[in-house]
Amino acid sequence: MSQLNKMEQEVVYLSAVNELLQSMVNYELITLGGEGERQSIQFKTMTHQQFFFIALVDFLSMTDEKALVPSTPYLRALRSITEAPCFEKNGSVLDLKKAVDAFTKWLHVEIAVELWLPSIILEVEIRVPRYLVLKIVGNLSKHNSLRSVGVAEELQRLIRKAGPAVELYQAMLVQEEIYDILHDDVCAYHASTIAEFLNTLSWGIQNYLMPEYSRSFTPNIDGSSLYGFKYPPALEHQYAKICYWNLMNQVRSAPIFKPFTVMENLKGRY
Repeated sequence: MSQLNKMEQEVVYLSAVNELLQSMVNYELITLGGEGERQSIQFKTMTHQQFFFIALVDFLSMTDEKALVPSTPYLRALRSITEAPCFEKNGSVLDLKKAVDAFTKWLHVEIAVELWLPSIILEVEIRVPRYLVLKIVGNLSKHNSLRSVGVAEELQRLIRKAGPAVELYQAMLVQEEIYDILHDDVCAYHASTIAEFLNTLSWGIQNYLMPEYSRSFTPNIDGSSLYGFKYPPALEHQYAKICYWNLMNQVRSAPIFKPFTVMENLKGRY
């Protein structure tokens, strides 16, 4: 059972989500090009692209069971917040709800991917939901074959579902070949769209919390340039208070990128 009350849990989740989002959508990692509704992103290096998908798989995974809040995927935590928000004022949560719903729907779309696997002389078309593609790529970006047997088992299941029977060792052998296809083709193609979703989530959180920030922000303490925040009465746990302070500072800074829309020709495949 969590040590934190409902508002404290929400603050902890939102602070953690904002940190993750900022680690993926920032000027150190990506550049944004284009005009109007014809935007796209470029990673500065292949290493930056790999880091993006490593961080993304963390965002799509469960929070730690030993944390002070119930273990749940971050996106599900956001959905729960939008269903019963603690800081909602005059519809301020609506943008966040739309962003969560849209990204969740996109992630669960099943796509077809053609695989040519020369190491086991196999050509096959697998069908796989996008979220699983992203998890496979993120995990293979940080683990070699001996640390990713679970991924190999997932690949074995996907290939068998398409028809051919493969042994586990064969699935381990083809991990690099499958990674090249999923990372360099599928995920690279969708990177701009994913960045748009993540940035929209950031702005959804920003718009949701602006009324609370306006209530809480206290400028010019004792006539100085120092500022502070007024904690809501329901916040009692010290960890939640620190997360609240961080969260309000995140709102004060605003998301790194302004809202943007990715060009349509980066949304038609896979």
